[in-house]
Amino acid sequence: MDRGEVVLSVRGLVRRFGAVEAVAGVDFDVARGEVVALLGPNGAGKTTTLTCIGGLLVPTAGTIRVANEHERTARERRAAYVPEIPVVYEDLTPEEHLAFVAAGRRLADAGDAVSRALERMGLAELRDRPAGTLSKGNRQRLCLAGALLASADVVLLDEPTTGLDPAAQHALIGLVRELASGGAGVVLSTHALATAFEAADRIVVLVAGRIALDEPATRFASLEALRAAYLGVAA
Repeated sequence: MDRGEVVLSVRGLVRRFGAVEAVAGVDFDVARGEVVALLGPNGAGKTTTLTCIGGLLVPTAGTIRVANEHERTARERRAAYVPEIPVVYEDLTPEEHLAFVAAGRRLADAGDAVSRALERMGLAELRDRPAGTLSKGNRQRLCLAGALLASADVVLLDEPTTGLDPAAQHALIGLVRELASGGAGVVLSTHALATAFEAADRIVVLVAGRIALDEPATRFASLEALRAAYLGVAA
């Protein structure tokens, strides 16, 4: 693909936890409309990288710019982070959950934003059902709806297909592509090489907190080729 406007720029990102250097100098960009798959073994630094980008962790060193904004508060507004385990208020309905989230963000058009988010995530028909009764796939959609109540330039998804059945995985990949088509830059952390191969425009592999591979997805003619390249740098 032709890469357009850069909406995420990460330079020299370092994050230490005491003596442990979880991220050891990471550099990459994400363009508007691009899906980047962030791969790597357990402990490679994927989640730490995403939470630093989302403003939930303060980097030890380095710079992060989302949509030309350096400030952490600006990143929190412009980067939507969805964790691996969906966090929802189980006793609330999806509509009530999103209304609560919208109130916390002081959105001026909270009612309209909630309705749009429910429609966009395919949850309108479930709006009055207790969130605790939803499937994991629909909880994932609800969590994503909350993250996207305000317009986001960058969407950060941490292992979004974990625990989903094949149909739900396929639907989520379609949603990822839809988000990119709508103009967001998407960073998708996953252990599932098949998900990365199907969804991503670019493949970035982290090993021990450093980038071991950063290539356009078109370089890999097949899932087997991607697997071989991944194992070549991550094994």
